[in-house]
Amino acid sequence: MQDDGGPGASRSRMDRRGLPRWQLEETATLIFSTQYDVRCPLRDISGSGFAADTALRTRVGDDAIVYVRSLGRFRAEVVRVASDHVGLRFLIEDERQIVLLERLEQRVFDQAARDGGVRDPVRH
Repeated sequence: MQDDGGPGASRSRMDRRGLPRWQLEETATLIFSTQYDVRCPLRDISGSGFAADTALRTRVGDDAIVYVRSLGRFRAEVVRVASDHVGLRFLIEDERQIVLLERLEQRVFDQAARDGGVRDPVRH
């Protein structure tokens, strides 16, 4: 599958992720096993993971508990660390992922109703 970059373009992260990403105007609390936690704005989120804006120095493979007020609390693993954000993959069972997707869909549509319309998924 190709992204919108035209013929021969590489697959986008959204394609590799398998689920569309959405922007939510919300913060996440990341609680790491090292007993520290940080609140940071969500960059984007999907049913399989999310990116959050933070300069936090963590490592790929670190486990975390993630709390997003409108979605709930989930286990996650750090899969990407950049200078201005981290990417985490949810570590959830199929049933919990269905619940997450339902909550995420509802949250996206609630936010869109306030903002005047549904936005297309984020493409990177």
